[in-house]
Amino acid sequence: MQRVPVESSDLVSVGYDPATSILEVEFQGGRVYQYRDVEPDIHAQFMRADSFGTFFFAHINGHYRYQKVQTGDDGDAPKGLAFVSGTPNELHDVQVACEPYEIAVEPLQLPLDEIQSENPEDIALTKAKQAYRLAGQPVIVSTDFWNIPSLHGFPGAYMAAVSRWLTPDDVLAMLQDKSDRSICRTHTVAFYDGKRQKTFSQNYWGRLAQPTQDDAVSERLEQLISMNDAAQDDVWKEFAKWFRLQQRFYR
Repeated sequence: MQRVPVESSDLVSVGYDPATSILEVEFQGGRVYQYRDVEPDIHAQFMRADSFGTFFFAHINGHYRYQKVQTGDDGDAPKGLAFVSGTPNELHDVQVACEPYEIAVEPLQLPLDEIQSENPEDIALTKAKQAYRLAGQPVIVSTDFWNIPSLHGFPGAYMAAVSRWLTPDDVLAMLQDKSDRSICRTHTVAFYDGKRQKTFSQNYWGRLAQPTQDDAVSERLEQLISMNDAAQDDVWKEFAKWFRLQQRFYR
């Protein structure tokens, strides 16, 4: 199918066959997926969208049946360990942790849904299994889960959304009569290879600080959070040690 290039940090090109109602999307990294029974008007809206990635994740991902398309480059694609949907900083952290054990990690962008759950390990493991089905190789994913005890665990897995919905002042207003301003970030890593699954988690405690006048117009809730500077992220180190011991099973 012929595709047209698009300007996006997640997508490379998009194609559509009106006769079969198949939408074909190429993602960064060269992976191509076909989505079935996509209505012509959805394709038209997609191509007119201000953000291709935003429209895809809101209106296509999770709404249509899909399958991976085998391309001519698939035979040369790395089949090692893939780190899915991580930030550049996280990719650096996992690569640094794995380097002493000679574990090769490749970044991989995939369309993943995040389930609603109060269990961080369930969220991470579900994403890892989705990623494995799409990538066809062992994968690791990383998730953050936030807990403000005085607000009964709010905002959970939805810090990014809350940062868009609420201002820092909105959140501080919720804490107006609370003496406990502590907040916990749970960092969870999940591994899945089709047979074996393993999760690693670590908690980091901090506090929500009252902003000064200069900080009152902060655009992101995270800017109000003061985490423990002494905390060291050992999750990736734990994973690297474990995976090195397991490598004899992945020949």
